[in-house]
Amino acid sequence: MNTYDFVHLTLAAMGGEIRGRTKLQKTVYFLGVITNSLDELGYRAHFYGPYSAEVGDAIDQLKSLGFVDQNVASAGSVDSAGFEVARYDYKLSEQGRTVVEQKKQAFPAEWRKIDKAAAILKRAKNEDYVKLSIAAKTYFMLGEKKGTATKAELAELASKFGWSVTKEQVEEAASYLKSLGLVNLAPKG
Repeated sequence: MNTYDFVHLTLAAMGGEIRGRTKLQKTVYFLGVITNSLDELGYRAHFYGPYSAEVGDAIDQLKSLGFVDQNVASAGSVDSAGFEVARYDYKLSEQGRTVVEQKKQAFPAEWRKIDKAAAILKRAKNEDYVKLSIAAKTYFMLGEKKGTATKAELAELASKFGWSVTKEQVEEAASYLKSLGLVNLAPKG
């Protein structure tokens, strides 16, 4: 199974729709982590946390084949550079739903892992893409620190990636990561 198939199955496992590019990237990231498939998905440090050009290419391919519909939602606001702020939403088309059913049959073990990981992610209920992004950054940095770091160390390491993350955000992200079963938090005190 390749990144293209993983992204297609991710959309199915998440109910057929993901709202926002960043949320798509971070959802695939966490499903990759939970299913031990992250190495194959091509994630690297980027502006908004871990990012995969391969995942971006996969969604573009799914759109070009007509398997995914993209809707652009504008908030009517403009960023500091003068560009309109827009959100890109992705939804499986009817044809995409038909083909994803074939992929579930072609990759049954992988589908079960992705579907189970998606259930964990949905139970954790983090709909805010900014908080999801900070959690992804935090988990990525923990990997850089070989799994052990203080909040202060993580906040400091974030600046090396060009990320601005506070100790409080790291703490909130750590709680979210714990709810996903990805970290054990040291007792306070």
